[in-house]
Amino acid sequence: MKALVKFDKGRAGMALREVEIPEPGEGELLIRILAAGICGTDLHIMKDHYPCTPPVVLGQKGASNAL
Repeated sequence: MKALVKFDKGRAGMALREVEIPEPGEGELLIRILAAGICGTDLHIMKDHYPCTPPVVLGQKGASNAL
């Protein structure tokens, strides 16, 4: 699946990349994300204002449907 990944410092350290589809654990389910938004926290991570340990997948608040 494609994800916005921060792999290094700054905006240049971000790209759309293929990542593995996660396997749901017991009591979990896998959903298909149709759209995701970038929130203020993601912008702070992009600008290195918030610490993170790359690689980090950004984006949240998605609209989804079950696979």
